[in-house]
Formats: sequence, C-alpha cells, structure tokens
Amino acid sequence: MHFRIGLKNSNMIKIIHIKSILLCLALCSLGCKDKTSENPLPIQEEIAALKTIGQKNDYLEKIHQADQDIRDGRDSELVLKYGLDSPEVKSFYSKMDSIDALNLEKIELYLKEFGYPNKDSVTTEAAMAPWIVIHHSMDVDKRKGFFSVLYQAYNNGYINLDQFELYLGRTYKLEFGTYPFGEGAYDPNEKINGLIEALNLKK
Repeated sequence: MHFRIGLKNSNMIKIIHIKSILLCLALCSLGCKDKTSENPLPIQEEIAALKTIGQKNDYLEKIHQADQDIRDGRDSELVLKYGLDSPEVKSFYSKMDSIDALNLEKIELYLKEFGYPNKDSVTTEAAMAPWIVIHHSMDVDKRKGFFSVLYQAYNNGYINLDQFELYLGRTYKLEFGTYPFGEGAYDPNEKINGLIEALNLKK
C-alpha cells in the first residue's frame, strides 16, 4: 500500500516536472517571437513591402512625424536649463542627428524606388516628408545628391518655390558659410537660378 502511494507520488512529480518544462519552452517561444517582432525590418524590406498608395502614405507620414517629434522645442528648454555645452544638450543633438540620418536613409531608398510622391495622391505631411528630411540634413554632398529629384518635384508642383529656395539657400550656407540674402526686392526665380549656378548643380 505504501509502495503504491509512493509510486503514485513519484509519477505525479514527473508529470508536474514535464509540464513545467513544457511551460518554460512555451514561454521562451513566445518571448523569442515577441523579441523578433520588435526588431525593425531592414529599410530595403520596408520599402519593398509598400505596395499601395495608403501604405506609402503611412510610411512617409511616420518619417515626417519622427522628424517633427524631435523638434518640439525641447532643445531650447535644455539649453536654457543646462547651457549650450552641457552633456544634456549634446546628448539631445546626438539623438537628433541619429534620427535625421535614419530618416535620410529611408527617404533616399524610397525616392530611388518610387520617386517623389505626388501631392495629389498623399497627405500634406507625406508629400512634405522627403523635402523636410533632406532640408534638415547637414551633409552638403548628400543635399546636392538630391538636387535632381527635388528640382523635378519643384517643376511638377510637388514642392513649392519657397521650399525649393530654402533647400538651395541652406545648402549654399552650409557650403560657403553665409546665407545668400538679397538686398531689396528680387525675383525668386532669378535667385533660384543663381543658387543653382553658384552651387554648380546641373538641371
């Protein structure tokens, strides 16, 4: 009688042990699955997955949102609170640079695959995303590398005269150290043509 009870208890312990192992394996599997799902796809795969106008619109809107979220005025608050050369401010700008670099890479691959978005097919934020990300880049060579696509977008009416002039003007300032302000009234088209020539860009 005692032997049977002991055997029964032994079997129960084995069953509990097996169930515990199976539960651990299941939790590990779920944990690994969640961890994998949290990892972002490579940018090339993200772009390749954009099949519809809606998907492209959402993708560009998220880039625009990321660009704007980091520029919500926190830098001014940090400068006032800690000082311009403080670790807090430097850390903030380092984070901004990382976000800008990632956004620029996404936009570069997007434009190569799909071209500049037609503003009549997407939202204002989505249509503005490529221009604003390029405009925020501090890399002169990169900025110049986007000239052709932005010039075509400008001619197509996808970006306006002011946006195109801002892009060229900031590129000029980054390259030459001064902003090309005109004295008195000037023709914006003449200024644009002058900037294109000064920056040695080809239409």
